[in-house]
Amino acid sequence: MPMDPRLFLKDWRPDQTEALERLKKALQEARGESGWHGAWARICEDAGQDGLAFTEYQVALRDNPNDASALERLAILYRERGQHERALECAERRVQAQPADAGALRELLLLYLETEMGEQAEAAIGRARASGMPGALLAPLEGLIRSAARAADGVSEEEEKVASALGTPSDADVIRFAHLFSGRENVYARQWWNESGEGGYTPIRQPLVFQVARNHLLGSITVGVYPVRLDNTVVFFAIDIDINKRAIARARGDIQESRSLREKVSAEARRLQAALAELSIAALLEDSGYKGRHLWIFLQEPAEAAVVRQFGALFLALWPLDSADLRAEFFPKQAATGSGGIGNLIKLPLGIHRRTGRRGRLLLPDGAPDPDPFGTLRSIKRVSRDSLVAAIIGLKARRPGPPAMQSPEAPEPSESPALPQVPAPPAPPAAWTAGDFETHPEISHLFRGCHVISALREKVEKHRRLSHEEQVVLIHSLGHSAAGVLAANYLFDACIDVPGEARMRTPLSGNPISCPKIRKRIPHITGQTDCNCAFDFAPDHYPTPILHLQAIPKPASLPVRAAPEWDPEERARALGVLRLRRARLEQEIVEMERDLVNYLERSGKDRIELNEGALVLHHEEGALPSLHWQPEDSSPKAIEAQTQAGGSETNPPDA
Repeated sequence: MPMDPRLFLKDWRPDQTEALERLKKALQEARGESGWHGAWARICEDAGQDGLAFTEYQVALRDNPNDASALERLAILYRERGQHERALECAERRVQAQPADAGALRELLLLYLETEMGEQAEAAIGRARASGMPGALLAPLEGLIRSAARAADGVSEEEEKVASALGTPSDADVIRFAHLFSGRENVYARQWWNESGEGGYTPIRQPLVFQVARNHLLGSITVGVYPVRLDNTVVFFAIDIDINKRAIARARGDIQESRSLREKVSAEARRLQAALAELSIAALLEDSGYKGRHLWIFLQEPAEAAVVRQFGALFLALWPLDSADLRAEFFPKQAATGSGGIGNLIKLPLGIHRRTGRRGRLLLPDGAPDPDPFGTLRSIKRVSRDSLVAAIIGLKARRPGPPAMQSPEAPEPSESPALPQVPAPPAPPAAWTAGDFETHPEISHLFRGCHVISALREKVEKHRRLSHEEQVVLIHSLGHSAAGVLAANYLFDACIDVPGEARMRTPLSGNPISCPKIRKRIPHITGQTDCNCAFDFAPDHYPTPILHLQAIPKPASLPVRAAPEWDPEERARALGVLRLRRARLEQEIVEMERDLVNYLERSGKDRIELNEGALVLHHEEGALPSLHWQPEDSSPKAIEAQTQAGGSETNPPDA
């Protein structure tokens, strides 16, 4: 019989390492039973397991389709994910189940207003009035609709008179602000708050133009943006450190506890800012104007939201918050907004929070208010794509232990059965290097024989990317041996768009993927390679890349072993390959420098301007012409620092 969640909670300690496994086991035991699923869902939410909570709330609705509590929580969770259509569906079902509940109607109205469905909101009020809801309950709800309408139409004279602690920003400052914090091109949001304690954001289906940004900075309105742009890229990302609701309720009326929570938020924000700096990621620290802190990171060029979210997931996993009273959210929350969604918004800094009347302020590293915020924005260091890629690769290398492999989509059962459920190995597998692709007898032979997987490796080296289908092919071709698992994981770790969950833990059992299935999955690769191997020596076996291993000469065959061992001879060969590749790379650098020097001398120019800085030609008496990298920050201090670091050599951007 499944455990009563009230009994489970008696010794529940979310901070214990085995707690999550205990919770999953309890949920599995309760899955086929009726009742208690709403209580289990709330436990999952407290543990930060929203995915498990979703499932339990859905099971609760299976037991009772009119479960108001489950509908309420699902609407909130969908809303936080930016899935407004699903949130509306749950909120509407809740109102149908509880037509006399003013709280349910209020949540539905807020969702309608957030998605610019004013007519539906008015209709919901009309239905409530017709059903007999008292006027005393309807009045504040009607006021909510009027307040939202005022926010959408414009601002009052009183709001326009709000004094700005920033002074009057110059036109250049406003333009720079709007550019730095630009998001979805065709919509922004206005925050509103009324005397009844109701508030939210109203989407405005217009671009964030100069005048809107200026009014935000002057305090006339308060603006939020949706970070993910129409092409699913972002130009900034942010971390929001906030106090959770339970801690706020506990501290209500307790001045000492409230002060302690504020200090925790400030300390954690500074800690994360320092951790980002370790990764060469410059972050702007902001007091949000309410109870939290924001860390803002700006990009030199747009990056895919999916890639940026990879960074966020890895970073927050390695630097979790130290206090259970706090929570951290990463923006963007979506990798893509889809055809109809706009995603989650984040309030812009330097505006006035409509609930508290406090202005969001930029902060210095020690937590003190920045006396010159616009000067800070003028000099903010934006993160280059190379720095972001290096940070992602570095974070992947630092994560603790090999995560469990979850194949995104396995081939048909006839070729590869479901992955076995096996315990984690007692120790991480041996390291793999780029040199092992040429020196390991099994893997080197496989890559020489199969031009398709060789092309996938080349794609990783050039672009650091693998699509979902390309990952599946590597998993189900390489993943049938211990060395192949290491090789596949090496390639996955080198990519900026492959999630950690794709890494393999143990070799696969069953049959490997066939060549026809590979051609079906990745025709863009197979169509440009020689994918037509004839395995005459195996006429009774379907074609698959693994058959290349049968052609390894017998003397070069490796003995079968359970796991790869550290072999000094193999390591020595790998080192030789890496040194050879380094020598070739250095030769390519010399040749490219020579070509660029010749170009500059022939054209009469002395520099090549780039977004990240400039490559400058230097002539010194008695020495050959040389190239110096001058970064975007060309202040005397920056140039002096570059010179001390060896500026006479050609240094790449953000080296």
